[in-house]
Amino acid sequence: MKNFKSLFTSVWPHAVAILCFFIIVFIYFYPAFEGKELPQGDVVKYEGMAKELSEYGKPSGWLGSMFSGMPSYQVSGYSEGINFIDWIKTGLINLMQGWSSGPIFVMLICSYILFLVLGANIFLAFFGAICVTFSSYNFIIIDAGHVTKLWTLAYAPLIFAGMYVVAQKKYLPGFLLFTFGLTLQVTMNHFQITYYTAIFCAILFVYMVVSSVEKKTYKHLALCCGIFLVALLFTIGTNITNLYETEELSKESTRGKTELTPLENNSVHASNGLDKDYVFAWSYGKAETLSLLIPNVMGGISQPLNEKSESYKVLVQKAQSGQIDGSAASQLFNYGREYWGDQPFTSGPVYFGAIVCLLFVFSFFVVKSDIKWWLLGAAVFFIILSWGKNLAWFNDFMYYHFPMYSKFRAVSMTLVIPAFIFPILAVMALKDLFSGKADKQQLKKALIWSTGVVGGICLILWIVPGVFFNFHTDAELQGMPMWYLDALEKDRKGLLQADALRSLIFILLAAGTIFWYLKSENKKNALKIASIFLIILVLCDMWQIDKRYLNNGKFITAHKYKEQIHRKMPVNEAILQDKSPSYRVLNLNNPFNETYTSYYHKSIGGYHAAKLRRYQDLIERRLTGEIQQIINTLGAGATENSIRETMEKCPSLNMLNTKYIIYDPSKAPIYNPAHDGNAWFVNSYRFVGSADEEIAALDLLDPRTEAVLDNKFASNMGDLKIIPDSIAKIEMISYAPNKMMYQSSSQQKGLAIFSEIYYPHGWKAFIDGKRVPINRADWTLRALVVPAGQHQIEMVFDHDGVKICGLITSVSSGILLLLFIGSLVWFLFFNREKQSVDNIENRKNDR
Repeated sequence: MKNFKSLFTSVWPHAVAILCFFIIVFIYFYPAFEGKELPQGDVVKYEGMAKELSEYGKPSGWLGSMFSGMPSYQVSGYSEGINFIDWIKTGLINLMQGWSSGPIFVMLICSYILFLVLGANIFLAFFGAICVTFSSYNFIIIDAGHVTKLWTLAYAPLIFAGMYVVAQKKYLPGFLLFTFGLTLQVTMNHFQITYYTAIFCAILFVYMVVSSVEKKTYKHLALCCGIFLVALLFTIGTNITNLYETEELSKESTRGKTELTPLENNSVHASNGLDKDYVFAWSYGKAETLSLLIPNVMGGISQPLNEKSESYKVLVQKAQSGQIDGSAASQLFNYGREYWGDQPFTSGPVYFGAIVCLLFVFSFFVVKSDIKWWLLGAAVFFIILSWGKNLAWFNDFMYYHFPMYSKFRAVSMTLVIPAFIFPILAVMALKDLFSGKADKQQLKKALIWSTGVVGGICLILWIVPGVFFNFHTDAELQGMPMWYLDALEKDRKGLLQADALRSLIFILLAAGTIFWYLKSENKKNALKIASIFLIILVLCDMWQIDKRYLNNGKFITAHKYKEQIHRKMPVNEAILQDKSPSYRVLNLNNPFNETYTSYYHKSIGGYHAAKLRRYQDLIERRLTGEIQQIINTLGAGATENSIRETMEKCPSLNMLNTKYIIYDPSKAPIYNPAHDGNAWFVNSYRFVGSADEEIAALDLLDPRTEAVLDNKFASNMGDLKIIPDSIAKIEMISYAPNKMMYQSSSQQKGLAIFSEIYYPHGWKAFIDGKRVPINRADWTLRALVVPAGQHQIEMVFDHDGVKICGLITSVSSGILLLLFIGSLVWFLFFNREKQSVDNIENRKNDR
């Protein structure tokens, strides 16, 4: 009974803190709890990607509804065996409406644990959790639908906490925190965030090594290394399927190296990654980094200014006076956006909080531990990475030489790590401040200097912002009249000044709170009051900014959501009347950046950050040109004959079995009479010796009659000599994403071409139950040598490597879960009982 009473006494304050987190999240996301939906851009696209797999209802390693077919690994996942940690992940995802408020709630709890581990009291841990979680970027990516990114971030505090606990020689709890944090993070499958987390952990690990060498605690260092190694092995074992599939796909996708000589107009390409321009497209501006302190320093969101703005009023005046026409005024208004920074566009700035920035600077005056310099170095490093092309000499080196760096795009994302570092140092500063060990006069001086530096920046930008910024881009300067640029400058200057003043007020309020604490006589009560007031201040500060980007107005009723998202149009109704087992649809409206088509049909296009490299090459070298031909024909007033003639000049679209073309969703589709079907026999084939020769052959190839293959498939062809067979045929009799059945009939042995995308892993082909090799033909299609006679052909996605990985995952995750449960039982019951006995013995000895 005493054990449970002791347990309750130690647990209930944390339960109250978690309840407060719940209330905060509930209030912020109240519309979601009313049943309303948040139309998140990437989530909507995901629904289109995954629709075929959800309707299929079974695990499938292949997806047929995007890019003519691709692995499903990075869409819905594909695994064999049981991952017991997935039970925990699924339970956490289902918390608090899952994909909107769920990651925020979990991040609050994980950050709270981190700050408790760092030695903060409950109030400061609560304060730190708010600072980490309510950083504006977290709410901006919820609105955009980047929820797996936020879930991945939510578990990062557990990883950092685990490292710290291990360093404090509490090996078992540190191991469990680190392992579960890392395992859950990797399970969320956003490797860019995990990559940045790993770099930060490596910096912390180097600090541990240096510290251990200085103190000569080599045994402790060896134990730490062993624990981290075992934790990594458990993480790899539990996530081996996902890691294996990602590594496999990265070599075959746009994240890997093309086999082709780059086109003349292509950007510089890394040895084994993404194009450099693509990697650095979203590079944070150097001056834009001030948004960490003043959110609208570069204007905020890439959206037109409101009707109260000076630029809008000027346009109305000019239009009414007849100086410009209405269409020109409308065009200028749409181009004159709030945001004028270095990125192509943005959904909002990265804002850490004015109070957090104040305490971050304050920490370098107050915190005694030398880890502050390592944390500062890490923060500066990641901020420099976020600048991308704006600091080319450094980031070009990273792109070409740092392992895996060229695999990821949108380098501004690196700011997620300083978003942890700033609050960590802020809480460390408050912890040392409230400890009462520092000299009061020194603390006052530190506070004055910190307030002067951070508040001074805000003050200057509030009073004279024009000294530092011109409030327009080079493109605007060349393409807009000066009278409109002057109005835009006034609007953008107003946005900056308003936020500079706002940040200054919060800085002065926070500094005043700390100064009041330093002056107070009753430090115990003053500590609680100051802590609570700082929590309220930082929550008010960050809540207001977050609501700019994710507010109640973004949520819509479930009924409206269904009406607006994936609404079935007349063109979809018409195409769906075709009950053939499989055919493909081309949407001429932005085909390679949408998944609406994939929601209803098997699409030539789609949207994915890791499409197959060969298919991307086909898009660039063949499909884009053929699509433009179709658009030109339609623009010139198409007739049935002109459409037929045009489609006959689109062999690559035809070999992909493009049966219907969408040009106007409200009208009937265009039927393509030249599509090649699901499979066919060719009259001849030839080999080429290089990738450049193979893709070039498509320029003159008629895929219906001839096939071109790489030399490496010659051994599979044997001595095949094709004798044209006019009555030979092959047809699809059933389709599933991971299993296709065909019936063939021919008098001669021949080469059958299938309008399915070739992928060298997982696919197996059988003719009458006997396995045969799959060849690659026409750059990206599958080909089989088919004997004479009638045969049943089956293609199945059955990945042996994934099966082996599934067994490893089941064993690793099972052991890890049992270890966690066993440790929890031991801590709650046996360890607490031992502590009670020790306490009794200690009291006896004292007497």
